[in-house]
Amino acid sequence: MKKPIVSAVRRISVLRSDAPFLLFFLVSAAGTVCGALSSKTADAEMLRRLDFLFLTNFELRSTQSVVSAFIVSFSSVTVFMLAAFFLGLSLWGCALCAAVPFFRGYGYGLTAGFICSTYGMNGFFYSLLVLLPGTFISCAALSFAALCSFRSSIGSIMHLMRSPVKDDPKAQLRSYTVKMLRLMPVCAVSGLADTLCSFVFSGLFSF
Repeated sequence: MKKPIVSAVRRISVLRSDAPFLLFFLVSAAGTVCGALSSKTADAEMLRRLDFLFLTNFELRSTQSVVSAFIVSFSSVTVFMLAAFFLGLSLWGCALCAAVPFFRGYGYGLTAGFICSTYGMNGFFYSLLVLLPGTFISCAALSFAALCSFRSSIGSIMHLMRSPVKDDPKAQLRSYTVKMLRLMPVCAVSGLADTLCSFVFSGLFSF
């Protein structure tokens, strides 16, 4: 009888510890929905203009070299990572850090929605096979980065309210920076997945 109870308690504790991350990941999902809804008013020219941040130019994917595609994909995620990092260093960043995973999801929703509405099932499978894998990994990394940013910003606010300050600000900044740097390999994996899926599956589709 004790084993099922202990197992249930452990599962609840795991869910509680993962709940903040899941909340930020749901924010990225909400961004995907909003992007899909916004795709009704989007056109190909708009997608080209937003390509640097959101990788919305799906036509360019089939013409880039492997190295160029990886650099572009990795650079796009790095921009969001830098935004999350600097928000974590500010007192007001806790109010805006959720925007990082939201807009990453928004870019995917905008592109996928436009492709699906324009090319039907062909566009749906393109979004599923080419766009989704790398985007999913990057959204997970950015969701965790946003969580670290939120906690860092809240910690800075708490430092101002404590007198005297018990925690070492330099040690906390070092810990925060290390956490964010550890996410960069995950961003590289997302760029690699985006690149590989693009070159493996893009040839199956013609737009």
